[in-house]
Amino acid sequence: MADLYIQHSSCSLSVREQRVLVRNEEQILLKEISFNLIDNILVFGNAQLSTQLLKALANRDIFVFYFSSKGEFLFSFDSFRKEDFEKQRSQARASFDSDFCLGIARKIAAAKIGNQLNLLQAFDENDLLDEEDFKRFGDALVNLEQARSIAEIMGIEGRLAKSYFYLLNLLVIDGFHFSGRSRRPALDKFNTLLNFGYSILYSCFMGLIRKNGLSLGFGVMHQPHDHHAVLASDLMEEWRPVIVDDTVLGLINRQEILEEHFIEKEDGIFLTPEGIEIFSRAMRERILEIHHYVELDKNRYTFLYAADQQIKSLIRSFEALDPAEYVSSYTGGGKDGLL
Repeated sequence: MADLYIQHSSCSLSVREQRVLVRNEEQILLKEISFNLIDNILVFGNAQLSTQLLKALANRDIFVFYFSSKGEFLFSFDSFRKEDFEKQRSQARASFDSDFCLGIARKIAAAKIGNQLNLLQAFDENDLLDEEDFKRFGDALVNLEQARSIAEIMGIEGRLAKSYFYLLNLLVIDGFHFSGRSRRPALDKFNTLLNFGYSILYSCFMGLIRKNGLSLGFGVMHQPHDHHAVLASDLMEEWRPVIVDDTVLGLINRQEILEEHFIEKEDGIFLTPEGIEIFSRAMRERILEIHHYVELDKNRYTFLYAADQQIKSLIRSFEALDPAEYVSSYTGGGKDGLL
């Protein structure tokens, strides 16, 4: 099973015999896909979905995630048929236990830092980086073990992130260099891709969390605000370098996405329709690739399967109030470990 991406505002979606029909503005049939092959539907722009289709998707527990044409996550269509209040009771109890949250936050941050280091090593084919650059990541891991609060962990991770993106910039080909992170609006092409990719990753975790019966609002690291899905933000942290940063760097350095695939406007830099299609396809392929994601496990999994199993381990940790039950991601070392 996989996610269905709808990237053109002119498309309309309907249902026939447990199949999604995708038509263009001339009502020519473009795709016909069985519900059994769809995990979620991701809609970019203003494509139209019929009421009959939305009802059928709700009955099959297939979520619909809506994004702006710029890649910004807007909202999701959720039947709430997967609510599991017993799981959420354990989740809520655990989220208010400071020692538990500290333990999980430490594991997430350590996995993210390790994955960042592995990505830099994998793409440093010309030996632009040295041992002193990599040492920062080992030092940060040591500091994590000594951290006594989530605020301290977030501070360690935040300071290292500045070094990480500085080093990442050194590995990018000309035309795509950037100066640190810029969110919305993105001030450069590299951050445009990162923002788009992180929105997709965020929606993936929202769907997986809901399908496992958990609440989006009880997390362990990030603080709740507005309608922010804090648990999705927590869980996606360690996967950012693995799924998004890796995809972005690969597309750029292989010159599969070019400067012509971007347009600069007063409110930022955005992908063209062709750029959206190229990047969305690359993200979809990356999500479905199989890799070693679990330490000491020789089996290879897709990201979606690994992340789903990770959430199940988090549920066990909630119930036992034991951070040791949580299984963080692992990408090994070097290019082979990541790819």
